[in-house]
Amino acid sequence: MYADKWAKTRYGIATQTLPNGYCGLPVQKTCPHANACLTCPVFLTGPEFLPELREQRTRTLTLIDNAKSCGHSRMTEMNQQVADNLDRMIGEMEDDQETENAG
Repeated sequence: MYADKWAKTRYGIATQTLPNGYCGLPVQKTCPHANACLTCPVFLTGPEFLPELREQRTRTLTLIDNAKSCGHSRMTEMNQQVADNLDRMIGEMEDDQETENAG
């Protein structure tokens, strides 16, 4: 029960999605690590991670919608960069799968 209450409280202040949770760093702070893997040139992912990437994208879009409705432009901006990177990665993998299936 305590964990459930904690989760509801923490989700209310989440600023960014992560593959295994959320970042609760205050939006006024800048973190050099936040979702760094998604922009790192040596980050590797593949089709086996599509479910996790899609889920992270869904959670990220929810945070963007919530941030926009509350007028939190910095949180919107941070998460839009994450969403753009996820869209690119997911799109590339889906294109590769379609090409493999067609060939």
